[in-house]
Amino acid sequence: MTCIKRSAVPFLFALVAFGLFANAEARREIVPLRASASFSSRAIVNLWKMPILGTDTAPVYVLSLEPDFDVRHRVTTVELVLRRAGDSTSAPNLLDPTGTRHGLQAYDFAAADLSNGIGKSAYGQKREVVLKRLGLVVSIVISKATVSSVSATDFQIDELNLQVEVDNVKS
Repeated sequence: MTCIKRSAVPFLFALVAFGLFANAEARREIVPLRASASFSSRAIVNLWKMPILGTDTAPVYVLSLEPDFDVRHRVTTVELVLRRAGDSTSAPNLLDPTGTRHGLQAYDFAAADLSNGIGKSAYGQKREVVLKRLGLVVSIVISKATVSSVSATDFQIDELNLQVEVDNVKS
């Protein structure tokens, strides 16, 4: 039988309390967001960005559309990104809870994937990302995606329109 020394009890109590506090912060309730998000390769300086407010009306997260360029500065992918309010643009995308993203994800909109039409893309027209740790669900509907061919095998995104909803996970 293992015994815990009395001197370790305050440390263990603090560790458990910190864990509970950190988890409570991670699951902060938000005011549900419903928005239209647009990207145009002709207006890259005006990228779409939208704050997500907590129930106390303070910004908790920022949702944005961010382009990814090829070596010729053509937009090959647009990524929907969720970050904590106040985080830098180099902070990780919270839509990828593992931090080890590999390959196409539901929040990625790749020109090559959309080249055969929205309905034939890997994740389809309607997509959902559930973030249990944050207590959020993100629903995405692609309403328009215009891509153009730049070679026999390469495409670029000209325009992308999304309907995005962010809500608290229902218990």
